[in-house]
Amino acid sequence: MLKISKVSSKKERREFLELPRKIYGQYPLWVPPFEHEMRALLKGKGSALLQNGPHDFFIAKRDGVTLGRIVVGIEQVLNREKGVEHAYFTLFESLNDRSVARALLKTAESWSKERNMKFLKGPVSPTNGDDFRGLLIDNYDDPPAILMPYNPPYYPSFFEEYRPYLRYLAFSYDLDNVISERELKGSEIAMRRYNFTVDEANFKDLEQTARDIHRVTSEAMPDWEEDMVPPTYEEIYQAAKTLKLVADERMVVIARSGDRPIGYFVALPDFNPIIREISGRLFPFGWYKLLRRRRSLERVRAAILFVIPEFRNRGVPAAMFVKAYNNVREMGYRTLEGSSISWMNATMIANARRVGGDEYKHFIVFGKSLIKRPLTLKEIYGPAAGRFAKEGQEKFENALQTL
Repeated sequence: MLKISKVSSKKERREFLELPRKIYGQYPLWVPPFEHEMRALLKGKGSALLQNGPHDFFIAKRDGVTLGRIVVGIEQVLNREKGVEHAYFTLFESLNDRSVARALLKTAESWSKERNMKFLKGPVSPTNGDDFRGLLIDNYDDPPAILMPYNPPYYPSFFEEYRPYLRYLAFSYDLDNVISERELKGSEIAMRRYNFTVDEANFKDLEQTARDIHRVTSEAMPDWEEDMVPPTYEEIYQAAKTLKLVADERMVVIARSGDRPIGYFVALPDFNPIIREISGRLFPFGWYKLLRRRRSLERVRAAILFVIPEFRNRGVPAAMFVKAYNNVREMGYRTLEGSSISWMNATMIANARRVGGDEYKHFIVFGKSLIKRPLTLKEIYGPAAGRFAKEGQEKFENALQTL
């Protein structure tokens, strides 16, 4: 018989941790997560998501063999900020066995109902980043970029009883054929007309850089970004310290109007080929190989772009992209992925297409009502309900047709 059990012992924690290697053995493009980070998560460390509310880890076993896993929880801080009653699931993995996946999801649903939640969504990311957020639903033959999800093609079929909750896009760019002379001149004109500058971040003054990024993020994060709340300065400062270790300051650019930061752009070297080679193990020698071979990398990922509202239609996103584009080309990179862009971010999508981006991957966070009546948009999307009511329904239905 199939048995779902709560992870409680050291042995079960090890089985939870090791399951993905069994599932992804036949998927050579999969990039294992860093083992030390996964061990920390299992101990409740290093995750604001897990620290912000109750959660439990579950594994599915048949005849003593682990076949699937899931984490279910409640992000109380986010729920309070958004005025919703949501539960989430994360770190979902399953062999190609519908009965296993169904049992895990039913366990997550029952757990959530017992705590009076109205909506279950996932997969979300325990790191509050993009690395586990959503399922890849197409283009499984293209390697995932750094900190982006990758899963077997059969995973979306497990969610027939769910509907798309959020959707994200990825664009691919050939750095030899992206920015036209017209775009370059347009950015120069925009900077003169609207009196702003774009410069590389100063990693020597990390505290000021973190303050600038925090200020922009607090002003610019849209309320329709339902799985996120603005990070604290301390969270951004700690992220900047990590960024300094793995990225070149030429990949981080900040736009300013006078002394006021108005936008920023962050790109990351795509370390995935090396992470795959070291099998996600940084210690004892993985760190050395990761840093020593970084010059061999050919792809970067444009991971974050924020602009404060009053400057969004003044060419700031394009100007920052042009600056970073020129830098990464000079550094020898050949391709770039821009991800993950919300399906509701029409401006960003239009900018991506205008500068030559190829929309080539899509990711979905699924959701399901846990009560008998249909949920209102406000119960699902909180303060962004009006935007989804106005613009999201057609996109919502189109997403269903892709599954």
